Amino acid sequence: MDFNTLDFAGGAVFPETLGGRLVRLRKARQLTQRDIARQLGVAVTSVCYWEQDRSRPKPARLRRLADVLGTPLADLNGLGGPPQSAHLGELVAQARREIAEAAGTTPAKVKIIIEM
Repeated sequence: MDFNTLDFAGGAVFPETLGGRLVRLRKARQLTQRDIARQLGVAVTSVCYWEQDRSRPKPARLRRLADVLGTPLADLNGLGGPPQSAHLGELVAQARREIAEAAGTTPAKVKIIIEM
């Protein structure tokens, strides 16, 4: 499986969109849409539309967005390779929290195994 895809329950695999990457990276850095909008000098609505894949930032703004999110432009565009180990840790921690919440338990009780 390519690292720019998401594997959902039931085995369906969908490519992660630019909007999905923006949401994931923004939340991993604990930024709000308003934080991003302020740093880029755009309306919050613009950030919202980008995250919903209703529009796409212009190339110059996309480069600045990658800087704000602390990620290479290629990764933001979905052209990067495997996620860095720190990023993988963030994804696992987030998945553990979400699974625990859905199951009505604590993250400490959720075991995640990754096979490669």
